[in-house]
Amino acid sequence: MRIPTWSIVVASAFAALCLGVGWTVASGGWTHEGALAGARITARWSFIWFLAAWTASALARLWPGGWRGVLLRRRRAVGLAFAANHGVHLVFIFMAVGVFHEPRGLPVLIGGGLTYLFIAAMAATSNNWGLRTLGPKGWKILHTAGGLMALIVFTNSYAGRLMTKPELAIPALSLIVLAVGLKLAATAKTRLTPQAA
Repeated sequence: MRIPTWSIVVASAFAALCLGVGWTVASGGWTHEGALAGARITARWSFIWFLAAWTASALARLWPGGWRGVLLRRRRAVGLAFAANHGVHLVFIFMAVGVFHEPRGLPVLIGGGLTYLFIAAMAATSNNWGLRTLGPKGWKILHTAGGLMALIVFTNSYAGRLMTKPELAIPALSLIVLAVGLKLAATAKTRLTPQAA
């Protein structure tokens, strides 16, 4: 039985909310530290969904079939789940910044805000209407640019923790390097594979 897309999106977002609330309560509740804890755990949860969506086509191209094929077929649901999870993360960011005045520099606010706009645009066009409206080329440009922006934000975030939390930053950055390597390998395989006449 095929699980509906909306079920995957809602369940993953609910899990993000439970994680965020749980970490907030465990770290002081309605406090500055509690809000930051909720923001951190929801970002990490969202990161997993992002990597799954971003590498789905590369994995299926390099190793067709099996769970990679399933992931590719459900990539739209996984991508929408990432967008929903990152929306939950945004709630905790608003709590930390807007309520408890966590400082954020202007470049972070602009870069993060622009990335959220791209994520929202990708979510809004992750359907047949969006593909028809933008056309295959426009749709690919939007989703490629949005994916790269999200990748840059995650990379910058984890790179900034290399000195303070290497036990978190090193595995996350290793996954990012692996994901980029998979994308490059899949692109190389496509270019080297003879096209049928």
